[in-house]
Amino acid sequence: MELPLYRIVINDEDETGCTTISLVENPAVEIPFLCFSDEHEKELFHADEDKHIISGIAMLADTPIYRNSPTRGEYQIVFEKETIRKMVQKYAKNQLYNLVNLQHDSNEYINKCYLIESLIIDKQRGICPNEFQNVPDGSWYISYYVDDEALWNEIKNGKHLNGFSIEILSEIEPVELKSQKNNMNKKLFKMAKTILKL
Repeated sequence: MELPLYRIVINDEDETGCTTISLVENPAVEIPFLCFSDEHEKELFHADEDKHIISGIAMLADTPIYRNSPTRGEYQIVFEKETIRKMVQKYAKNQLYNLVNLQHDSNEYINKCYLIESLIIDKQRGICPNEFQNVPDGSWYISYYVDDEALWNEIKNGKHLNGFSIEILSEIEPVELKSQKNNMNKKLFKMAKTILKL
């Protein structure tokens, strides 16, 4: 059975958008952190005691992500490229980059985790870290400097903090409605052509 598919909707005129970055055990995008080593090699879960940098994908473009909620049930959500670009711009404009918490807990905000890289992957322009060549264009890649020894050790341990997740205020709309409308328009157009031929 195919699950309903919804898209995130962000508006320029209201408060919708990304509000917080969260360090989590199971990131929805299912792509873990990269931690940079002294030798400039990039390995999963490799801790660098000097740099304390974690990098990864915060939003994966055009890729359905499974969700399950008490009100909506099972469904999939997708962040379209243009929506991600709009969210990143609003996030920067509102200067929210250093709002980071643990496991989406509003009582667990971190005051020593600082954004040092933020880019939207665009392979045609050469903007894509080597480790993420398979990630779709339009995805949001970020790196944070962790200036907290206890937090860094927890990340290095890799048991409870494995990736980025975002907290957002947004509307959602069904993708199927547009697809069904397009299919219906195509059918009507085809019927009209047939009638004209007759």
